[in-house]
Amino acid sequence: MFGYGKMSGCAVAAVSALAEVHREGSTLSSLHIAESRNLSQPLVAKVLTLLSQHGVVHGTRGPGGGYRLARDPAAITVLEIVELFEGHRDPSSCPFGPGWCGVGEPCPLHDTLVTISETASSTLGKLDFAAFIDHPKQPT
Repeated sequence: MFGYGKMSGCAVAAVSALAEVHREGSTLSSLHIAESRNLSQPLVAKVLTLLSQHGVVHGTRGPGGGYRLARDPAAITVLEIVELFEGHRDPSSCPFGPGWCGVGEPCPLHDTLVTISETASSTLGKLDFAAFIDHPKQPT
């Protein structure tokens, strides 16, 4: 069934923060992103490293350094980010455990869960980060 975990959620939050400042060409530190999204700085740093390795963000070291998006926010989908951290999940994973779906008759929820997973993936594939460009920051 489709879902995402802590790393994916952190990655979506980090990319959204970078999309907010994309037009102005600013960079953000992992600490700034962590504080703005109420996340752990070590987790944000780890996520940014992985996003950098996959060409989603570009990082610059040293004073005045930080991270920025490597591509236009409209070219980055939420599904792309989630799949970097979750992998392409098997929508036929059975909640009844191994030995049900794929072995014999599918479980009673199989078709419904596959439909939900496909719908979620399709929706996240249509969502990009352009909505965050120049998005007003939340009050602190």
